Amino acid sequence: MTPAVTVVDAVKRYRDSDHNAVDGITFDIQTGQVVGILGPNGAGKSTLIKLICGVMPPTSGAVAIFGADPADYRIRRDLGAVHQTTSFDMMLPVLDNLRIAAAFRGLRWQSVRSHVDSLLAAFNLVSCVDQLVFTLSGGQQRRLQVVRALLRVPRLLLLDEPSAGMDVAGRRLVWQLLDEITAGYGTTVLWTSHNIDELERKCEQVLVINRGRLVEYASPTELVDRFGQSHLAIRPALADHGPRIVEFAACAGLHGEAGTGVVRLSGPDVADRLPGLLATLWEHGVGVVSVEVRRTSLEDVFMKLTAEEADREEVGSVA
Repeated sequence: MTPAVTVVDAVKRYRDSDHNAVDGITFDIQTGQVVGILGPNGAGKSTLIKLICGVMPPTSGAVAIFGADPADYRIRRDLGAVHQTTSFDMMLPVLDNLRIAAAFRGLRWQSVRSHVDSLLAAFNLVSCVDQLVFTLSGGQQRRLQVVRALLRVPRLLLLDEPSAGMDVAGRRLVWQLLDEITAGYGTTVLWTSHNIDELERKCEQVLVINRGRLVEYASPTELVDRFGQSHLAIRPALADHGPRIVEFAACAGLHGEAGTGVVRLSGPDVADRLPGLLATLWEHGVGVVSVEVRRTSLEDVFMKLTAEEADREEVGSVA
């Protein structure tokens, strides 16, 4: 099957810039996948989104959507996009902006009106339809962008910080709608966000980008397993048993620190070593009230990966 998105050695350098905003990135996204793009400010995320949706061509390399040029208007009809910057006519009402957007996409207003009404209701915008767009809050304008992107259900949906400026309720509405269109229509979603937690929850794969280059491309679970670490938090039955737990943990090849009322353990395969450690503690009369396994988050892994990339850049520039 032809991938939904194909990027091959894509490079984008803006005029008068001394570096590539996108620097030789290659990856595929399969149809129906939900993929996140994760990177610090200036990493090239928005530029990559613009290349994929055909807003601008790459300086070199190739980008394709379902095997075709993203600038092809026939392909762009199957594309929905929410960019970081709004492009509404601020002096027109909400409904007029949506009518104009439908016309630009070749959609008859009467044929999509009921769908639009459903989207407006889902995003709590029904009461705003007659308001001038400039009177909407930032979160409402963001939700209106999502409604506009979904005037027809796209085969590919590109989201550049879709929940920026939204409250918790607004973010959950976006999550729920994405669940519905991916499950119901098999829509492929490519999604950038500074909210790492939502990418970890919602994305099957994550592209980690830094300084225009692809650092890693894997599932959130795989990234955490490869670059993260699990920790144990053990609460002893008696406070003075903390040092003894640390002692027995050392014999099991684990590093331990006894804090106030809790012992924190770390080391290779810490969760796998836990049953043996608990058996040893039981044999020696060391009681345990509770055990909690704490895994490194995707945010921790992201910070580690981007820091390592920055260190390599610094070493390379010195050399």
